[in-house]
Amino acid sequence: MNEWINAMQARKWMKKNESFLPVWHAYVGSELQLFDYFKKARTVESVSEETGYPLDLLASWVRVGVAVKHMKRRPNQTFRTSKKRCASIVGNNASPGVKALVKEIMELHMPTLLKYPEYMREQSRARFDHERHGEVVAETSALLEHFAIKKIKKMLSDRNVRNIVDLGCGHGGYLRKLADEHPHVQMTGVDLNKNVIMRARKESAAYPNISFEVGDINSWVPEEGSADVILLHNIFHYIHPDSREGLLEHLNTYAARDGLISVITPISETEHGEAFSSAFNSFFVAHSNLFALPNKLQLQEISECCHFEMFDLDPIVKEGSWYTFWLTPSIHVHNLHQRTGTDNEEQTIPGQKQPQLTQTS
Repeated sequence: MNEWINAMQARKWMKKNESFLPVWHAYVGSELQLFDYFKKARTVESVSEETGYPLDLLASWVRVGVAVKHMKRRPNQTFRTSKKRCASIVGNNASPGVKALVKEIMELHMPTLLKYPEYMREQSRARFDHERHGEVVAETSALLEHFAIKKIKKMLSDRNVRNIVDLGCGHGGYLRKLADEHPHVQMTGVDLNKNVIMRARKESAAYPNISFEVGDINSWVPEEGSADVILLHNIFHYIHPDSREGLLEHLNTYAARDGLISVITPISETEHGEAFSSAFNSFFVAHSNLFALPNKLQLQEISECCHFEMFDLDPIVKEGSWYTFWLTPSIHVHNLHQRTGTDNEEQTIPGQKQPQLTQTS
């Protein structure tokens, strides 16, 4: 009986492994452009001959593809990529975001999580290589633009904005989207990764009001002396918890008196996306130069210590526990709320009765 129970328990865990296969299959197919090779029905042998990939490995990949429905079996021992299930990773219309997300999961998250026993036994940590992985992280961060940009544009629509600074700008996607509607606003993107900045400059060449600088956001200051709007998107996990207050204090030295700071960050210990945010947090803390996600209470506390008011806290990607909110110098937030108004039920507006923020255990 004990052997039977043991076998059944192992069988249950084996079945759980199936959910990993679609991501693995998509990663291999995306990295090797295999979905494109099978865009039309072809034999495994013909693709192996054209690409030089080993026949047995390719055949095994195709069989997994059929099982997870990424591939369709066609007559005469041929196979074709499923147009319905793989549209986002095939051909000219493929989504760079989907490819980048799969790549980040398989090349960054999974290897780190698999080394957890090693890190715990040896009391060691990985080290995030910004030069090597900065590009793919910039791509996945850009995915959030589509969910947050409308909110940012709405806030800026009735304000007299002279300049915008994007800290940790990645490839500059936020700035380009804002520049389309605000061509006379001077915009500056700042990022530590010079390769990311080079690509941002190339992709923004048609925007004369956007410039980019390589710099450390903890010390960088704008030449103008102040900034009307500061974008602080996906930054907190790069900053040690003990240094986050220092960063906000630094921003306070050049944020305009009635300025705004737009913040996007994953948050821990929330009612949304607990599984994903917990795994995301595990990835961060396994590195010596990445850090634990903040929770709501911690964000509110450091904001108050640095004389900022935090308002309009809102989840933009619930399954990932990504939130947006605004910071503004404390004395200006009440007037700001009167000017802009709100129709969001989840907002936290200083000056009004606020919901109690509690830290879960």
